[in-house]
Amino acid sequence: MLLEVLCEDKSSVPVLNHILQKILQNYQFVNQIHIYPHRGKGKLPDNIKEKPKSSTSSLLDLLPAKIRAYDKSYKDEEIIFIVVLDLDDQNLSELYKSIEYVFRSESPNKYFVIGICIEEMEAWLLGDKEALLSAYPNANQNVLNQYQQDGIGHTWEILAEVILDQKADNLIEAGYPAVGIYKYHWAEKIAPYMQIHHNKSPSFQDFVKRMCQVLNWVEEKRQNVKIAEKS
Repeated sequence: MLLEVLCEDKSSVPVLNHILQKILQNYQFVNQIHIYPHRGKGKLPDNIKEKPKSSTSSLLDLLPAKIRAYDKSYKDEEIIFIVVLDLDDQNLSELYKSIEYVFRSESPNKYFVIGICIEEMEAWLLGDKEALLSAYPNANQNVLNQYQQDGIGHTWEILAEVILDQKADNLIEAGYPAVGIYKYHWAEKIAPYMQIHHNKSPSFQDFVKRMCQVLNWVEEKRQNVKIAEKS
């Protein structure tokens, strides 16, 4: 079985790869994981049936067309679609429902999981203090302890201050791709130490819960098929 994972940037990849590998230790029927980062979050097109422009590269702009293509390509195969993205300043319920609508419209017979980081993926890194301090023993613990988990506002900047022990002003001034490079490097170093049950991020735990729920459904379905074949 295949997990097809779509995320908004490269800094999400180390975290998702590590966490999914941890989860899948209990689900041996998954044999492939593909993680595809995009160039930003973007927004869903007003008309989800419309073909995207060739220059389009952001996650949500491409999502409807990609799900249609995957549904066609994997028509007769087992697959779970996974989308992970930042909430930013959007409404959580509205964002979830809009992505859910795309899946139910474009691939109604396939499983899917939606993970929304509140407010950014860096919240998941800040949610596991033990992992962060293992990767960065000299991190600023005063700033780390003052962080309000899954709070709205300046999440990556707080992580930068924790790790670099200085305000993120210089990075903000440098802009992208410099910021993206730092984010990827931080995620790459912290992710190997992350433990699922240590993480205090509610949005992280919500993603894990949804992921395990779908995997349990698939496992139950596979077991029922085996019983039916034997009878």
